[in-house]
Amino acid sequence: MMSRDTSDTSVTFSLAELAKLEESRVREEHLQRARTREQEAREQREAEARRHAAEAARVAAEAEAQARREREQAETEARAEARARAAIEVARIEAEAKARLEADNAARAHELAVVRARAEGRRRSVAHALAVALGLVLCGGAAGAYGVAQHMAGLEQEARRLRDAQAALSEERESARAAELAALDRRHAALRGRPLASDAEEARATAEAARNALDPRALDHGRLQAFGDALDALEARLDTLERIAALDRRHADLAAWAAERRRPEATAAAQVAAARARTQGADEGALRAYESALAQLREALARPAAPGAPGPRPQVGSRQPECTNPGDPMCALDGRPL
Repeated sequence: MMSRDTSDTSVTFSLAELAKLEESRVREEHLQRARTREQEAREQREAEARRHAAEAARVAAEAEAQARREREQAETEARAEARARAAIEVARIEAEAKARLEADNAARAHELAVVRARAEGRRRSVAHALAVALGLVLCGGAAGAYGVAQHMAGLEQEARRLRDAQAALSEERESARAAELAALDRRHAALRGRPLASDAEEARATAEAARNALDPRALDHGRLQAFGDALDALEARLDTLERIAALDRRHADLAAWAAERRRPEATAAAQVAAARARTQGADEGALRAYESALAQLREALARPAAPGAPGPRPQVGSRQPECTNPGDPMCALDGRPL
């Protein structure tokens, strides 16, 4: 009898202990689930904050690029307008000088023709009136010679005036070309001071060669135009390099985001587009393709992962053994060991 009471007491004690252990296990599971939910919520908030930061950075970069494009377009239009005005002014000055020179040449030719006609008339008159009065002929000849001398002196003075006007025109043209060269030199210095000027070696060398071909003592309009065209090419190359650098920074942010989401394969198209945009002969189409690839990468990363996408692999050895005997006091009600 006492043996059966002891057995009952032992069973009751075991059940009470099992109930306590089960209650402790359930409490621990609830706490673990709560910690897991809190961790997931915190990671989600952090991911959302990073996405917002990346979006804000992208918007700021796009706004900055748009402002830079508008500013560069305005500067290009202003330079083109100034160059057009300078060309029109030079053409006007040359046309006026040519017109004045032609008019003066025509006037001199007319005056010379009149002088020859008068001299011829005088010779005829002298031949007919030679027998009439030799003294009058001599006086008339002296007076005619004096008049011709005076007229020739006036023509020589007019020729000197035209030569002086031509020299002034040449000096004005040289002054305009010197001012244009100074403006091109200032622009050249500004382009060489830009951050990525060392990367544009070919365009920079072409601009240097065009500048070295200019002689400040004898400026040529064609060489000035070649220097301006070389500076345009250098500026275009620097603009392209700056756009590529901005896109590379955005690419790096998106690549970090893809690595965080464990989707490195999504960056393949962007990497190919980046390699094409960095080639020496890349055009506007390659840059637009690079921008489009980055936009598609961002959209792909912003979309939630597919339900069937593989998640993190479970660690080897983390599986716990199962209870095979339901009557074992160390097994829980769900079949897992306590």
